[in-house]
Amino acid sequence: MNTPNADTPTSDTPRRGSRGRVWARVTENYLTWLLLMAGTAAAGAFLTALAGGFEGWTVVAAIVTVVLFAGCWFSYRDGARRGAAEPHIIQYHPDSPDEVIDIDTDTGERQPHQD
Repeated sequence: MNTPNADTPTSDTPRRGSRGRVWARVTENYLTWLLLMAGTAAAGAFLTALAGGFEGWTVVAAIVTVVLFAGCWFSYRDGARRGAAEPHIIQYHPDSPDEVIDIDTDTGERQPHQD
């Protein structure tokens, strides 16, 4: 029977040090959505200023719109880059389709499946 060692977690709950990374990832996702919504609102202000003939406010709204959409793009790109760099560890779970095992009906011993 397989006994878990110190390197393999025995449950599906995240380990103690991983909570900070999850919180940072969620915060970055919220920041991306916030920048996207603010950029959309700034684009609306830009169009309103453009239609109203306010040349000074049109320039200000155009700059703010470009800065917000650029920030959104950089935040999204950084999150995608960081997500691709994180290792994806497959953990053993009795119902996992990634590892097929055979269980001996007499002894209950688990063995890797062999074709």
